[in-house]
Amino acid sequence: MKRIAIIGSGISGMGAAYYLKDHFDVTVFEKENRPGGHTNTITVEEKDRIVPVDTGFIVFNHVTYPNLLRLFADLEIEQHPASMGFSVWNRRTGIQYCGSGLSGLFAQRRNLMRPWYYRFLLEANRFNAEAPADLHSGLLLDKSWTMREYLDVKGFDEAFRENYILPMGSAIWSTPMDQMLDFPAAALIRFFENHGLLGLNTHHQWYSVKGGSRTYLDRIRSFLKEDVHSGEAVLSVKRLGPDSVEVTTSLRVDSFDAVIMASHAPDTLRMLVDATPLEKDILSQFPYHPNKAVLHTDASVMPPIKRIWSAWNYKIDDAGQTTVYHMNRLQNLPTDTDYFVSINEIDQIREDKIVREIEYEHPLFNMRSLLAQKRFQDLNETGPVYFAGAYSRYGFHEDGLLSALKVVERLVREPAARPLETVGRWS
Repeated sequence: MKRIAIIGSGISGMGAAYYLKDHFDVTVFEKENRPGGHTNTITVEEKDRIVPVDTGFIVFNHVTYPNLLRLFADLEIEQHPASMGFSVWNRRTGIQYCGSGLSGLFAQRRNLMRPWYYRFLLEANRFNAEAPADLHSGLLLDKSWTMREYLDVKGFDEAFRENYILPMGSAIWSTPMDQMLDFPAAALIRFFENHGLLGLNTHHQWYSVKGGSRTYLDRIRSFLKEDVHSGEAVLSVKRLGPDSVEVTTSLRVDSFDAVIMASHAPDTLRMLVDATPLEKDILSQFPYHPNKAVLHTDASVMPPIKRIWSAWNYKIDDAGQTTVYHMNRLQNLPTDTDYFVSINEIDQIREDKIVREIEYEHPLFNMRSLLAQKRFQDLNETGPVYFAGAYSRYGFHEDGLLSALKVVERLVREPAARPLETVGRWS
């Protein structure tokens, strides 16, 4: 049986390993001391129970995650509904609101007397109506506008930008608000439309994994003949011929018939000793941004008005921006203790309330990366080095798995792994 190395144990790497396990001798390398990438469930021990809290991949839906749903069904993974409300607390403008009806929009009674607040709501309604119309008319694709350019041309004011569209985009992609302005407008609007985010009654039902997302990771590992080689960083990947690749790690030098690079684009490019001009050109277009996640129980970081507390909570002040996930709402946690995951927290979290700190990296999307995505599959035409990763599309779990399945399809005939095209493309 031929040997294949998979570099990276996130959803792309583990998805590829699962579907190739009956066709190859699979070896998965992971530089971190734990497998999973953004699948990272922290086990919190309370006095009388164990609470599994996710800190990276958390939720999915039944509309835009067909490949992940099929994988979960195959693995017999249980799921439960998750709340997906969104709140904004902007200290610069003094605004606090959430999107759950009039009571949430006017949780601050003073907003009833603020003319600018009504204009803000009208602007949000205008965006939800005009943005998809501009997308389907072809205007956005013809112009190739960034969000900054689109908002300027359409005349959306600063209050709408700072209190609605930029916070929402920033929270979704873990990207600073100012860099969201460089995001391709057509891509963002298409994503919002496909995910039911352009209206009050258009939202999809979201779900999380019972027992935490590590459940599916552990299930995949149980099917592999050889467990993930965690803590074994790959230093270099070198082609030896059309059917041979040399992999040098921190512990060994080994050769394989093929390699799947399921790592972040900058890491992938750094490992390739003999990267082709095409590989350099495409992979160099995907910058990443570091984000610090803190799992904690300090409720002081949440909005002062408790009735707007939501699953996703976005906080803004002059020091920066923070997304705070209320994990009890997202995971239906079996506990009375409130657990939060703060991304780049701008407030001081009490040290005695911190459970775990984790460093993540997320792709930053711009017009150059969007153009590179259109050529991404050109990288997988010949082998023996193949490429997969969520950065090849929207940056989420479904995208990472879809990219892995496209590689699997090139390597073997596996009907159970036939890629299901996800609803909605960037362009």
